[in-house]
Amino acid sequence: MRVLSSFVLLAVCACAQTLPVNWRVQPAGTQVALDSLPLSAAVSPDRKFLLALNAGSHPSISVVDTGAMKDTARVAIPDAGLGLAFSPDGRRVYAGGGARNAVLEFTFSPAGELKASREISAGPPATMSFIGDVAISPNGQTILAADLFHDRVLVINAQSGQVTGALKSGRRPYRILFHPDGQSYFVSSWADASVYEYSLPSGTEMARARVGAHPTDLVLSNRKIPGEQSNWQYRLFVAAANTNDVFVLGVSEGKELAVLETLNAGFSALAPAGMTPSGLALSADQTRLYIACSDVNAVAVADISETRSRLAGFVAAGAYPTAVRVVNGGKLAVLNGHGGSMSVFDAPADEMLPEYTRMAMALTPYRESFSDSLPEERSSIEHVIYILMDGASSGPNTAKLAREFVRLENFHPAGDTPAAAFNWAVAAIAPDFTARLAPSFAAGRLHYNGFEGGEPANLPPAGYLWSNALSAGLSVRNYGLFIDNGGQVARVKDPSLQGVTNLKYRGADPQPFLDDLKQFESGTMPNLMMLRVESDAALGRIVEAVSKNKFWPQTAIFVMNPSGPSPMLLALSPYTRRGAADSTPYDQVSVLRTIELILNLRPMTVFDFSARSLAAAFVSTPNNAPYSSEQTN
Repeated sequence: MRVLSSFVLLAVCACAQTLPVNWRVQPAGTQVALDSLPLSAAVSPDRKFLLALNAGSHPSISVVDTGAMKDTARVAIPDAGLGLAFSPDGRRVYAGGGARNAVLEFTFSPAGELKASREISAGPPATMSFIGDVAISPNGQTILAADLFHDRVLVINAQSGQVTGALKSGRRPYRILFHPDGQSYFVSSWADASVYEYSLPSGTEMARARVGAHPTDLVLSNRKIPGEQSNWQYRLFVAAANTNDVFVLGVSEGKELAVLETLNAGFSALAPAGMTPSGLALSADQTRLYIACSDVNAVAVADISETRSRLAGFVAAGAYPTAVRVVNGGKLAVLNGHGGSMSVFDAPADEMLPEYTRMAMALTPYRESFSDSLPEERSSIEHVIYILMDGASSGPNTAKLAREFVRLENFHPAGDTPAAAFNWAVAAIAPDFTARLAPSFAAGRLHYNGFEGGEPANLPPAGYLWSNALSAGLSVRNYGLFIDNGGQVARVKDPSLQGVTNLKYRGADPQPFLDDLKQFESGTMPNLMMLRVESDAALGRIVEAVSKNKFWPQTAIFVMNPSGPSPMLLALSPYTRRGAADSTPYDQVSVLRTIELILNLRPMTVFDFSARSLAAAFVSTPNNAPYSSEQTN
């Protein structure tokens, strides 16, 4: 009978939503509408209300009555950062003001009325301005705010609203958590793969611990494990978003930090990265840890009651869960970043978790034994040219190539912003930095474009397609990707592209590539070449030249525009179909998986590992006929 009731609970959302990367979403429990891109949640001290910080196209704070579980108010704000917190007495609320370069203060009444109070400025907004997280000391007198791009924590007097100090932190401070004694604080460094502890008021570093890449959320437990002899006063749980892991740190009475264990929250022990653990919460008795696994649309449940923690199972969440909180009655409230909703369900009992887990796994294409292949004749292909289109992606050449080769009629790219779509196209994931901040950039609030190389907090879990190929010993050549042309001398923004980039190349004029192609005729051609192309005419010239090159019989070209009003995908090779249509659903990771199969590369994330390749677009018998480009003005 209990199994049946759990099934009914899980089936509240009757229709599963299919995401572009062929992962489906069917969240457990009741769904509460919020605003777009909720990133952070705070529960009032009396536990009657939950506030959600929404950082999408129209920033706001949602007020949710945890008894009725409904959104009772929505307060517009100028911008939203990464953190939200109540004062200890529950009468004030503070939010990171994002690119507004401020901490936003609100009054909050026992009846749940949220009103803007004052804006605590950190200085005039500039290109690198962004206030992310906020934290309030246990006595309510000090506010700490993460000045994200200046790698520091601001100290604010809560009474006067004055910034009284700026304390150095690790690179890209993400989450701030006060020590219970109020005399020190922890900071997760988004770019340093480390957690630091600093003293107050001096900001002196007291301890640090190396953890996994992209540490984000932090929660502290004071529960003592029965029978354990330990020097640790607290356990600090750290979500490392660029891994599948949560790191467990011991905090001694002397405030030393040490890694005690690593909890793997992956679907399997061998699963590639991509779970993106980014939000944490403890059960009331501190025996369970709830982990928002953003990119796989699930909440992982871990048993932390013993010395060694254990992954117990999963519960299906909405699209891209960003935060999880325990509310009245032990219910879990999960913010779903994509779709702007909150899932609310009872914390699953141990006997119900297998069914929750089965249903969560059924929504994913991931299987530990998953395999895909191309026709055996694809082994003749030794060279891949990967073209990403900027600007216009339609024109006479695009249309002619689709007619003469295979028409891929069901291309649905992943990513809700151009920056996210680009990262999916080159890394098989949009890093959490992109997922959280690119919407603000797309809306014109954030002016720092750190999404295409050079930003230390935006590195994907396993690097990029080209770094994957270079690590495998393949030859690579780059034309236009991750190039900074702003100075007198062009430079590459990714170290792995040093020495393999033609800095003379510009996307509107393919001549430097065409010159290199002629030189390849007298020697060898790289295994992987990547181009950024800005016009239909340039695309036509490139494909024509390649199809008349001696390496054409061993070449495959993939052309993609993953963003904009007309997303487009082309597969061009002697081994792709001619004059045919393929209605198979594809996306960026489908293309990456195909390239990996051709070049014998390992998948980079759980998404290209489990992606459907373009096998249906390939044939066994080659057609080496060249392409003649359409001349355009």
